[in-house]
Amino acid sequence: MPAHKRVKFKKVRVKKQSLKSLGIIVLATFTIAMCFSYIFEVLLGDVPLIIAFFMLITIILTGIFFDGIGNAVVSADEITFHSMAAQKVKGAKDAIMLIRNAPMVANLFNDVIGDIAGIISGSTATAIVLAIEEGFGMKSVLLSIAMSGFVAALTVGGKALGKTFAIRRSRYIVYYVGIFIYYTKVILHKNKN
Repeated sequence: MPAHKRVKFKKVRVKKQSLKSLGIIVLATFTIAMCFSYIFEVLLGDVPLIIAFFMLITIILTGIFFDGIGNAVVSADEITFHSMAAQKVKGAKDAIMLIRNAPMVANLFNDVIGDIAGIISGSTATAIVLAIEEGFGMKSVLLSIAMSGFVAALTVGGKALGKTFAIRRSRYIVYYVGIFIYYTKVILHKNKN
């Protein structure tokens, strides 16, 4: 291939993950999953069926939301935020930090939070099915299969829609997450003083 026709790809600056950070993620995932599972097991024991169902939908939507943020961070381009940071736009530096730590952010949002939401939604769906079976005094395999299908369809369909939206609007999503981080830092700094 002639020299003038060679395509050069720009290197993307991304921090590497260390074994230590992966260990922290595994430990954090274990702890968070146990805590949330316990909380939802306790909550589901005392709530009406309709509220338990809304809790299930909320858990699934939370997983979809954070999965979308993770996908947006991975697909966003850092260059846009450099000009914003040069103009001192609030949240731009935090957006750059997110993009530079894209593997860690995607791991946290897509895998840790998204997968924990998936696990908890599965156990919540099982608890709802058991409550329905207890309430009506029957055992139905069909109900269990239908609930599993509902949860899977809502999760996978929602994540597919969320992924498309997150990739198309990645700059906006990363920018607003950067703004959220910026103001969180400001509030924490004020409370510290």
